[in-house]
Amino acid sequence: MRAVGAAGRRRAPDHLRDLDPVVDHHRIYRHMVLREFWPEMRIGLNLAFYRTYAVPSIARLLLATGELTRRPLKRGYDTGAIMYELISSGVDDPRGRQVLALLDRMHRVHEISDAEYRYVLGTLVFVPSRWIDRFGRRRLHPVEREATFQFYRRVGTALRIRDIPATLAAFEAEFTEFERVNFAFDPAARTLIEATRELMTRRLPGPLRDRAWACRAVAVTTDAVLDPPVRAALGLPEPSRALEVAVHGLLRVRGRARRFTRVRDTDHWTSGQPNAAYPDGYTLDQLGPDRLPDPPLSSR
Repeated sequence: MRAVGAAGRRRAPDHLRDLDPVVDHHRIYRHMVLREFWPEMRIGLNLAFYRTYAVPSIARLLLATGELTRRPLKRGYDTGAIMYELISSGVDDPRGRQVLALLDRMHRVHEISDAEYRYVLGTLVFVPSRWIDRFGRRRLHPVEREATFQFYRRVGTALRIRDIPATLAAFEAEFTEFERVNFAFDPAARTLIEATRELMTRRLPGPLRDRAWACRAVAVTTDAVLDPPVRAALGLPEPSRALEVAVHGLLRVRGRARRFTRVRDTDHWTSGQPNAAYPDGYTLDQLGPDRLPDPPLSSR
């Protein structure tokens, strides 16, 4: 297996023993998302999208599309389905290429800089990984970190995002600097937050959806897991120290408890599966905005 820095010499889990993080990046990352770390990845990927609201230019664009405010349920489930379809299939699979074409058509109509594209790509690399390190069943192995980077580097290249750094360390340095320079509050973020919280409360069990205390619990718990720079940029109040300690403590206990559970040898996600937005299941052509330009993957 190719070395991944000095830390790469740390003993790898058995399922990684004969895998290369560059050659086998999709196999490694797919296992992380759909099997071993599936609950942590689900939260981490959601937090990755939430984090983009802290960048005013991205927040204003998301609000201007109207998808999240007019159709939050469909927008939320579409985002998840698109991501999981791509992770499940991979960049080289025909279904994966169909998803990439959909992503390209969705985004090409907007004025988005390569720096913004790279930042969004970076949230998918770093936010879930950091979440797993803090609250997962174990910390990620360097091979898994490198495979995650390689997967999204392939995705970015397929979408013709320019100047993606060549190494994980360089990408993280750029990601950190982008946040330092660009994080700021914008009123668009407040509207997006309210729409996202509405979606989250609609996913609560039926009897809790109309309970004010349950909706409030969703809001304060979400605020407690965001780091201070994000809360400040989103204009959210600082949670009490007691609440933050309690929420983080429960998450760590949950992660430790999961160490004693067996990793399934089947996926925790199925393509086209029914959900609240698509009770009878979905096909790829149902995902995304209703109107999209036709030609796939043209040059930007």
